[in-house]
Amino acid sequence: MQRKVTLQARLGRGTFYWVCTVHADSDEEAITAAENLFMEEVRSGREWEFEDFEIDPVG
Repeated sequence: MQRKVTLQARLGRGTFYWVCTVHADSDEEAITAAENLFMEEVRSGREWEFEDFEIDPVG
């Protein structure tokens, strides 16, 4: 079954989201598959850039 997965990591200076679609039979398998896809992307060394922005005033 195809599942859309959103992973969130709170980092020291912000929050990072990874959203992808994976094939998995359970939520646990989907999370693992999404994490593996992210690691493959990081290891690939391909250049990337942010394509979407949302800016809100604070305070």
